[in-house]
Amino acid sequence: MNNFTAFRMFLCTLFAGFALSAAAQGQTVAGIVSGTDGQPLPGVTVIEKGTTNGVSTAADGSYSLRLQKSPAVLVFSYIGYESAERSVPAGLTQLSVTLNNAEIAMDDVVVVGYGTVKRSTLTSSVASVKSDEFVQGAVTSPLQLLQGRVAGLAVNTTSGDPNNSGVQVMLRGVSTLTGSQEPLIVIDGISGGSLSNISVDDIESIDILKDGSAAAIYGTRGTNGVILITTKKGAEAGDKFSVDYHGYASVETISNQIDVFSADEYRNLGKTTNGFFTPTDKGASTDWSDEVFRSAFSHTHHLALKSGNAKSNYYASVDYRSRDGIIRNTGQERTNLKFGFNRSLFNDKMTLSANINDVFTVGHTVSTDEVLFATLVTNPTEPIYGPTGDYSIFVDSTNPVKLINEYNNTTRWNEIQASGKVTYTPIEPLTFTMIGGYRYFGNIDGSYASRKFDTNYKGQAWRQSSMNQTKTLELYGQYAERWNKHDFSVLAGYSYNDYLTDGFNMYNYDFPTDILGENIIGTGMALKDGFATMGGFKNMSRLISFFGRANYGYDDRYLFSASLRYEGSSKFGANHKWGLFYAASGAWRISKEKFMKDVRWVDELKLRVGYGVTGSEPSSPYLSHLKYAFGSPVLIDGKYVYTIAPHMNANPDLKWEEKHELSAGLDFALFNYRLSGSVDFYNRTTDGLLYEYNVPVPPNLASTTLANVGKVSNTGVEVMLNGGIVRTKHVRFDMTGNFSYNTNKMKRLSNEMYQRDFLELGSTGAPVQKSTHIVREGGRIGDFYGWKSIGMNENGSWIVEGGEYGDNASRQVIGNGIPTMHAALTANLQVKNFDLSVTLRGSFDFQILNQYRMLWENFARGADHNFPRSILRNKYNHYVATAPAYVSYYVEDGDFVKIDNITLGYTFRFKNPKNPIRTLRLYASGLNLYTFTRYQGVDPEINFNGLTPGVDYVAGYPTTRTFTFGVKLGF
Repeated sequence: MNNFTAFRMFLCTLFAGFALSAAAQGQTVAGIVSGTDGQPLPGVTVIEKGTTNGVSTAADGSYSLRLQKSPAVLVFSYIGYESAERSVPAGLTQLSVTLNNAEIAMDDVVVVGYGTVKRSTLTSSVASVKSDEFVQGAVTSPLQLLQGRVAGLAVNTTSGDPNNSGVQVMLRGVSTLTGSQEPLIVIDGISGGSLSNISVDDIESIDILKDGSAAAIYGTRGTNGVILITTKKGAEAGDKFSVDYHGYASVETISNQIDVFSADEYRNLGKTTNGFFTPTDKGASTDWSDEVFRSAFSHTHHLALKSGNAKSNYYASVDYRSRDGIIRNTGQERTNLKFGFNRSLFNDKMTLSANINDVFTVGHTVSTDEVLFATLVTNPTEPIYGPTGDYSIFVDSTNPVKLINEYNNTTRWNEIQASGKVTYTPIEPLTFTMIGGYRYFGNIDGSYASRKFDTNYKGQAWRQSSMNQTKTLELYGQYAERWNKHDFSVLAGYSYNDYLTDGFNMYNYDFPTDILGENIIGTGMALKDGFATMGGFKNMSRLISFFGRANYGYDDRYLFSASLRYEGSSKFGANHKWGLFYAASGAWRISKEKFMKDVRWVDELKLRVGYGVTGSEPSSPYLSHLKYAFGSPVLIDGKYVYTIAPHMNANPDLKWEEKHELSAGLDFALFNYRLSGSVDFYNRTTDGLLYEYNVPVPPNLASTTLANVGKVSNTGVEVMLNGGIVRTKHVRFDMTGNFSYNTNKMKRLSNEMYQRDFLELGSTGAPVQKSTHIVREGGRIGDFYGWKSIGMNENGSWIVEGGEYGDNASRQVIGNGIPTMHAALTANLQVKNFDLSVTLRGSFDFQILNQYRMLWENFARGADHNFPRSILRNKYNHYVATAPAYVSYYVEDGDFVKIDNITLGYTFRFKNPKNPIRTLRLYASGLNLYTFTRYQGVDPEINFNGLTPGVDYVAGYPTTRTFTFGVKLGF
């Protein structure tokens, strides 16, 4: 608290100084800057020529500037528009300007690895999303800002848990068996950044390096693509102090409740099933959903201050969020602090910049997995409390109310991410850059189950803490030159990354009182009796790289790029600690050729081809070494001694997984940039996939070895379209759509030394106890492997294709849990001051194993439970009378289309330059509003990562539907 107070006082003192310095005297000129369509342009730079005096236009296009001299000349500049100069004679106070369109689509600047380039000169597949294109509303993760915005980037929200956003990302398919499928995150040039450290309101733009030729400059960490985040900075155009506030309140409800029987419906099941099932009536009428779920309220407040001029600028913000969960007694409070500055020195030869982000979070959860399960299966005629006032006890499930009242978990974590950057330009074409970064994450997690939760244990407590830190240093230099029609640049650099993680945990029970919870964990009597447990861990790793890149362009028509990265990791074997990753790409701007001169409806046409090799390393260190594991203690000579034995063999040949990707694309802009887009094709193959293989003992010390054996391929196509359909003075209507297709194939799982015919993975859960997926050569990752149901006999037993249920010879592929197709459509309408945005998003050609239906759409589970209403709709005209079974009947088509976001807003325009309010916008927004699907679970948007995707477990935290009202206010 003291640190926060000191920080707040520092900000107030700093910005008060800037406010007081704005008392310069002189002529003031004001006006509106708009485009040729009559729409105001926010963010236009207005500079008094020959000085550093300037401002940026507000959201309504207005500006007001106090001149340093009179008469004067003002320069108006804006990305995508032609710059304009206007004379300001003495005495003139009003000056409005219209800017003409330039090459809007292709002149945008995009961020790539270690630099920026104009989109027109890109030779690889890079997507960009600016802040004004982000998803609106109460998003919980920066990744949600990209939902439906980038072709080939699948973003799933699988949970409504306020303590875990449940956001998953996959770019161009599955490329590993054991490693992470998440793209590399780079924040303001620092690799491996944490998205939990950033407020979404502090993000200026997000750029995605999609193909191998773009991501190869990041070597081992670029296999799954790279997401580059640029945060907001201070004002750069003239002395200016501004304050921006964004606040919103939201209400969340469960996105879709599974229909189970009410108490009265349950009592009548005997009649409904014509005597097939006899319910057990316990006399009460309890709606367990009402006892567990609620409409959850949240509110968020973001305050940003910025100031600066052409030499220096500052940006500071504080973001506070309080979010209740839809499950009672769950929620989170989070505070984000950010401060950054930029400073130019020595006649702009040197630039200094620094950013620091600090996050404080307190979260509360319950045993959510058990809660959802118990809510669905507990008999609705059971009372919450028994005759003595104690919680009622049920068969095969725990009282849901007891779960949310008598077990609680509190998580406190703090994350600091700091970075500094020095850029020095001794001569105009040559630039040297040094970047240093430090990230620290620490958390304390405590849980307590009261004496009422389980009377056998008389209170249980869990306590754990963990810490991880990352240190980064990068040095690189770049030389760029242009002569005549030739553009040339070369970059070379060095990167060092150091990682450290450690943690501790303890469990104890049998406490004298519940009052202290887990805070005095040592008072549990289990510690005295020798039944308490504790554990810990620590690991370290390093990653060192040398990298380089060369770009060449001729006449802005023929463009080439090549990169190399030589990278070493402490995680690999002695024989393969270093790997070489490389890429080459080229582009031909066909629209710049003479034969296209008379084709006036084509504004831009560019063909791209690229090839890149990237790698990936395992998530854990020490895997190349001989690993030992402790066993249970044994009594030797009256003393207990821990046993220890080899756990995994050493492998000095352990090396990088290597992904080779060939891609080709076409970028285009037509009809005066009214229609633009891109089409991309790719084929990527990952070789040397890491996996554990069984080996004989002896000669090996352990029965498993981690080795590079497997090979998987992904092929796909991506299409992106942008259309400016209506452009008039008062109406603007734009549409953006994208489509992607991807399929994978397992090409190799064995070699001469290590063999596996297949991998059986996943679990159906009790009482079925079968694996759910199979990975084998020639098949696809994500294949469900079970029995294909074709009917049901009179006894209520399944009839399966090719034999009998339970016979392994009858198992076959019955679906796949990874969508092959994703699509999205966004429409933006602006009518005068009103704006409306609608986003639709869908995934197609995949299946979902509905675990709840498989386990509980079955009267054989007994009369002490509740069931889904769908139990009455068996398509084979029989009720299931045997034990639950893993058959294709419960593997449902998961195709869906969502009304993902609707936002309606109104912007107030203040033309009076003396008005202290610079901008004001009110809006209402809805997220995850409706899902068109035939899937019978809560939400078809579930896990698609890993080797067992597409299983909708009877656990977890349900997704939510969110309604938001917000205000954006600028001074």
